[in-house]
Amino acid sequence: MRSRREFLRLVAAGSAAAITGSAPRVARAAARAASGRAAKSAAAPARPAAVRAEIDRQKKLTADALRTIRKHELPAGSPLAFTFRPLRPAKRER
Repeated sequence: MRSRREFLRLVAAGSAAAITGSAPRVARAAARAASGRAAKSAAAPARPAAVRAEIDRQKKLTADALRTIRKHELPAGSPLAFTFRPLRPAKRER
């Protein structure tokens, strides 16, 4: 399952099928939908070498940037970058 919405749709379809007695028909429809998705993802063309190289380069640059940020140490007693203060709820007019 990809999302909560998809899961809830499946649960609702299963519940409706159980109530109406059409569970085998719903199961066949779900199997067809799943096989259609699998066929679409399997048939996706391979990325060209230039695109793969660019993605690898960007992943490396992102990893390097994260490594640099994580390695940076703040001096003891330095001020906080921000302080979280929750907002008061807005007053509703009646």
